Amino acid sequence: MITREGLYASSDTLGAMGDAIEALLISRGILQQQSCGAANRIVVGISDRLGGCQGYMPEHRDRAPKAVYFLHELTESIEQTLGTIPYLCSQAEILSPAITECLRKTFSGVNIYIPMWASKNTFDRNARVLADFYQGTSIFELSKKHRRSIQCIYQIIAAERKKNKAQRDLKQGQI
Repeated sequence: MITREGLYASSDTLGAMGDAIEALLISRGILQQQSCGAANRIVVGISDRLGGCQGYMPEHRDRAPKAVYFLHELTESIEQTLGTIPYLCSQAEILSPAITECLRKTFSGVNIYIPMWASKNTFDRNARVLADFYQGTSIFELSKKHRRSIQCIYQIIAAERKKNKAQRDLKQGQI
């Protein structure tokens, strides 16, 4: 199951999208736990279908005709994902434009990049990168193995070390 932490680990944009969608679903009367799970699945669906593209979120639809196509694709992607969620599939046609509008307002006037492969395995991959690094694998080899840039590998290692240190500090505080 994908988590919001996993989305933020993939991209701040995806994490913020998840937060905005969850807030909208809760405001529509959907339970928090269901809203969280649905928001995560919707964002993963967006990443799977539109990953690798950059789109402009216009402040006003009528002032950015090129952006309207991106918003239309976004709405279709959301509707397809909602159709796979049992407790929301009957509302897909109503919710998808509302979610798109919510995202447009959240990211109003900004170009956003939707990364590919926001996956459930981000945490596992990051842990494997750090473990391989501790086993002596070079940064360059890790970059090739995990199909990430060298800079990304450095960032993953730094983030994993920071996360592990925070967990150790928390455990030591409990003792």
